[in-house]
Amino acid sequence: MGKQKQVISKELLEMITEKAATVATKKAVEVAINTYNQQKAIEEKEKFDRRLSNTRLLLEHYRDFSDYGDKAIYRIYEKLDEDVTDIVEMMEGRRYDKDTRIESIEKGVMRTKIIMNHVNTMLKVYKQGCDKSPNPEDRRRYRVIEGLYLKKVPESVQEIAEKEQIAERTVYKDVTTACKRLTALIFGIDGFQR
Repeated sequence: MGKQKQVISKELLEMITEKAATVATKKAVEVAINTYNQQKAIEEKEKFDRRLSNTRLLLEHYRDFSDYGDKAIYRIYEKLDEDVTDIVEMMEGRRYDKDTRIESIEKGVMRTKIIMNHVNTMLKVYKQGCDKSPNPEDRRRYRVIEGLYLKKVPESVQEIAEKEQIAERTVYKDVTTACKRLTALIFGIDGFQR
């Protein structure tokens, strides 16, 4: 008793092939969408991590940037005697001086000054939010940031921990939590972790 071959009609074969192609296409689309969503989530996390890192760097160098902007602006205005038109042209890149190094310094000073004005404003907003918060930890977090980064003479982690009567590890946790909130304030919608 041998096996009998079944003959499939051309129409049935086309229907099976079409169904297989539809299933394969749906699966491929599903895999592609999942891969895209995973990649997008990774990119969003990396973007947030970069902004969080930039917030930390801004705080760590806060005193340097504040001093740089104040001193450099003073020197440029005193030596170059520029007016508003020159500054606008410089910011728009329409100015072509023979000494491009001065122009580069000018742009750096202006960018630093603008960024620091924004950072100072957002630090005030953050402080106001912490002051109004019913949560005493929020007020403490601002004091931690202020002591470590904003005061002319910085306080050590140990000094802050003693003064606030918390563990040194809590100081670091406060910095992390505060930096997340400051990242959202400084970078706007791009500073939120999604």
